[in-house]
Amino acid sequence: MKKVFFILESLLLCAIICRAEVKLPGIFSDQMVLQREVPIPIWGWAEPKETVTVTIDGKQYRTQASQTGEWSIKLPKYKAGGPYELKVNQLVMQDVYIGDVYLCSGQSNMELTVKRVMDKYKDEILSYENNLIRYTKTKYAYNFIEPQDNSENVWKICTQENVLDFAALCYFFAKEMQTEKGVAVGIINSSWGGTPIAAWSTRHSLEKHKNFQAKLASGLYSNPDYPDSVKRADKMLADQWNRQQLEKDLGYKGKWTQDNFEDSDWEQTEVFNSNWGGSWDKPVNGVHYFRQRINIPSELAGKKATLRVGTLKDADATYINGVCVGRTGYQYPPRIYQVPTGTLRAGENEIVIRLLSSKGRPFFVKGKPYQLEIEGKTFPLSSLWKHKIGCILPSAPSSRSFQNEPAGLYNSMIHPLRNYSIRGIIWYQGESDTGPDGSKQYESMLVNLINDWRTQWANKKLPFVIVQLANYQQRSNKPMESGVAQVREAQRRVTLRLKNTGLATAIDLGESNDIHPLNKKDLAHRCVLQMNRLAFNKTDQVAEGPMVEKAELKGNGQIIISFMKGTGSLKQAKVLEGIAVSGKDGKYKFVEAYTEGNQIIVKWNGLEEPTSIRYAWENNPPSSIYNTDGLPASSFQIPISKN
Repeated sequence: MKKVFFILESLLLCAIICRAEVKLPGIFSDQMVLQREVPIPIWGWAEPKETVTVTIDGKQYRTQASQTGEWSIKLPKYKAGGPYELKVNQLVMQDVYIGDVYLCSGQSNMELTVKRVMDKYKDEILSYENNLIRYTKTKYAYNFIEPQDNSENVWKICTQENVLDFAALCYFFAKEMQTEKGVAVGIINSSWGGTPIAAWSTRHSLEKHKNFQAKLASGLYSNPDYPDSVKRADKMLADQWNRQQLEKDLGYKGKWTQDNFEDSDWEQTEVFNSNWGGSWDKPVNGVHYFRQRINIPSELAGKKATLRVGTLKDADATYINGVCVGRTGYQYPPRIYQVPTGTLRAGENEIVIRLLSSKGRPFFVKGKPYQLEIEGKTFPLSSLWKHKIGCILPSAPSSRSFQNEPAGLYNSMIHPLRNYSIRGIIWYQGESDTGPDGSKQYESMLVNLINDWRTQWANKKLPFVIVQLANYQQRSNKPMESGVAQVREAQRRVTLRLKNTGLATAIDLGESNDIHPLNKKDLAHRCVLQMNRLAFNKTDQVAEGPMVEKAELKGNGQIIISFMKGTGSLKQAKVLEGIAVSGKDGKYKFVEAYTEGNQIIVKWNGLEEPTSIRYAWENNPPSSIYNTDGLPASSFQIPISKN
């Protein structure tokens, strides 16, 4: 009987102890970085009225949980240092540093990993590790009912094992900042590719816009089960479509990817210039097969190799000599596939691509590398492939992307972080808002987002660096309207409207054939310049390119463009591209222009009264205006005043 009572007593004690465990938000873990030189908030949950003891650096701080179990405490200001052990009752976090913490948010260009830029920076990345750079990527989540108090985060150190999964822009930013400041740098990356600004905005700010009011009153914002029910229905339709493509695909059934398959009836196709994928209004959706033979010298047979097959729309599985060397499930990632030892043979080798087009015209992206690399030797692939259609299908059924719905990402990926002290924010987003409606309201939405986030962090001066959209797509030979340019202009104007914001211009760092440009290092440097100005008061340093101030029509018919002080001295140029002027009819025409001192002289025909002037107003503009620090001017559109 005593044994029974002892066991019951032990179980009861264990239950009390388990119930009394303190809990912390997911942002607190081993290897995290806490913000220096400000009070450090620590918070979480416990049993009502439970005493919570926080221990760091040999000092203890106590508080008590509320009647509903919440607790919070602010540690005093600490200088940079570490490693520390942080204890909260029974919880212990090891290897904690105090330094500078930055929140990075936005869409795919903020998410783009180091792995994707290895072609450009491989040697630099593989030769660098730094224990004082820590990174956490907030796990994807959305909620439409109410803001959440917790998120899933794991802090990782910048090692060769971890770094490939760091976001490239964050990596280069942290690397430069850590070298310059000499303290630990922590990056919290809360981003999600393809998402619009509304997804990252608070419900409060969205209610100011009439076009969101009906959406916010819908069942999505009152029924927590609604997203899952829609996703189940979407999955059922997607599974049906995938079964259909496998059942109908003659190549899948006939094993067209096998080595030495008879392909005499396949049609030779120039993949960049022919219409094998159909037209934009009549795409040939379904499964396409491409086959090419390439000769390898005997001394390289059996060696490891890297196969690059550019970028393809949409999904592919790629084979060499019947061996699958890689798969990619959607359009944007570069196809860089490792060929295993023993796969290649002397003489002729066969490369086969099974390309699945689910929606929209399929194509090979021109200008990307298509080649086989073996021990430093490169074997280019031809643009002529043998082609055969496995099956033609209707477009894949649409599915609802709940991550794009208003307020959902703010509620789950930003709101839980609001009490974590940070030095500043970098925002790289806007590509998803370049449509006619989104671009027109982007300025007001970004103003509201910045104000709301600053309110959440209880810091009206929280530094906020905005990355201006990079150049992309084909260059135009005449003035054009552009939603991309409209968003860039909104981003520029926001930095003029709100104090302690800055613009990191990417207008000359893009690629015409890739919405995800690789040059994240130069962009990170521009973010560093702005963050130094905003967060560290480095006002003696030029942090941005020439920022337009005004344009005036002079009596001699010339238009003079002037620039704001503090944005550097103009780099002199006899010819400037990308400047266009309109009259009262609103039709823009390219004009001749050149620099003179710290102004730009624009030649005008004088036949009509000029009313507005634009620079770099297109998707992929020429970038011709720079300061002597090498920083480009932002695109702009401003009225022309009379002298």
